This record gives sequence, structure tokens and C-alpha cells, in this order.
Amino acid sequence: MVKADESRFFGKSNTSEAHFGRCIISSSDTDNQLYIAGENKKSNIKKGGPGLHIHYQDDEVFYVVSGEFLFQLENEIILGKAGDTVFAPRGLAHTYANPYDNNPGELLIIHQPIPPNLEKFYQVFSKLGYMSEKMLQENFEPEVLEDLFKNNAFVGPPIDIDAALKKLKG
Repeated sequence: MVKADESRFFGKSNTSEAHFGRCIISSSDTDNQLYIAGENKKSNIKKGGPGLHIHYQDDEVFYVVSGEFLFQLENEIILGKAGDTVFAPRGLAHTYANPYDNNPGELLIIHQPIPPNLEKFYQVFSKLGYMSEKMLQENFEPEVLEDLFKNNAFVGPPIDIDAALKKLKG
């Protein structure tokens, strides 16, 4: 059991001090077959999201537990609402964004399978948030970064939230 204020990175449960999410099911619990991330009360204080990216080794599933979130699959941007599921198969350019400051919404993110270095990335991301290239170099060993960039590629900018909401909501 992982309690609401806990995280379970690499199979070790502890109190979550993260601001940008927490690990619910670890790669260590599933022989790298599954990783599930959830959020905490601080996850969606600021609007934003990662740049458009591709995972070459894992599928990613987003489930909107509550609220609204933006998703981009290749060139299409959609607004996901409570109960919606978005599937990004490996090799597909995708991203997501929290469209509102102080968003009360909650997003569940699933990777299947999960390379161990990707969970290392999420462990650091959960505390620091979106990282610049310099921050990545400061927080990861060169061989971990090499593996991350071999299996995950940034291919575009984050979603332009204001433009997307204007277009989607008219």
C-alpha cells in the first residue's frame, strides 16, 4: 500500500516531499514492466508542461482523474477532462500540460514497460520540476543521461497553453 502522502521510487516507500508528483507503482515492484505516477497537493500550482517528446521504449498512458489537462499527440492538441484517457504509444511525439495556475485537477501517468533510468529521471523531476540541460547535467551521471537521451527525445516545444485554450474553447 502506498498512502496518499507517500512515494515509492525504486520500491522504497517514504513520505513524499515532491512538488511535481510521486511514484505510486515502481519499476522495482514490476521488473521494469510498469510505472505509475500520481500527483500531490502541490503538483499543479503552476501551469505548464514538458516539451514535445518521444519515448522509444515505453508506452505512456494519461488518465485524467479530475479537472482538465491539455494533451498533444503529434500535431493535434486536445483537452482532456475527468474520466478521459490518452494513450501515447512508443515512438509517437506527445506531451501534456497543466493549463491553469492552482489547478485542482489530478492526472495519473502510466509507463509500460519502464526503463530504470527513466524512473531515476522522474525521481529527480518530482522534486525539481522541468529541468534545463544544465540542470540535467548537474543531477545525472553522464551514462544515465546518455541512456535517457538514447531512449527519449525532445522534438518540440511545450504546448502554447493560452493559444490552445483559445482555439479549443473558442
